[in-house]
Amino acid sequence: MSADNQQERLPKLTSDYIRGLVDGEGYFSVSVSQDLSKTYKSLRVRLVFGVDLKESDGQILYRVRDFFNCGNLSTRIDNRPSFSNLIRYQVKDYTDIKTKIIPFFRKHPLLLESKRVAFERFVDIAQRFEAKQHLTDKGFDEIKMLAKAVHGRILRDYMPISAKKRMKI
Repeated sequence: MSADNQQERLPKLTSDYIRGLVDGEGYFSVSVSQDLSKTYKSLRVRLVFGVDLKESDGQILYRVRDFFNCGNLSTRIDNRPSFSNLIRYQVKDYTDIKTKIIPFFRKHPLLLESKRVAFERFVDIAQRFEAKQHLTDKGFDEIKMLAKAVHGRILRDYMPISAKKRMKI
């Protein structure tokens, strides 16, 4: 039987399955960079949603990509002893993050507090990016600070923009 036929026979992934997979193996990442050249200043914000699995389990990520109908898959080779190669699913396109990823996790909230908090901070940065706040020095510095918080560094007195005024994305 061909791989295509086997794929067609597999049960459809559910929203609960996707939520559980992301709670366990997923991430929301933000990178912030500044390029200062002699002629211009470039302030960049990149949002990434992803799931990494060892290669032997990675085939499910093809179905995750199909579920969201966006994103890309890649393989990371790891030659270190006792380590596995990875299959990586990532969504980097801002429009897909805005129209597919954020609405999905708003409708199906993550269960783990740490992932839920990371997601809320990710959304906060997406809203600030949408409002082009990253183009000012002050806004860029705020987003840089929030990006660290997405990656687990604690912010005291942090109130997400969504708690102040929720903007529809």
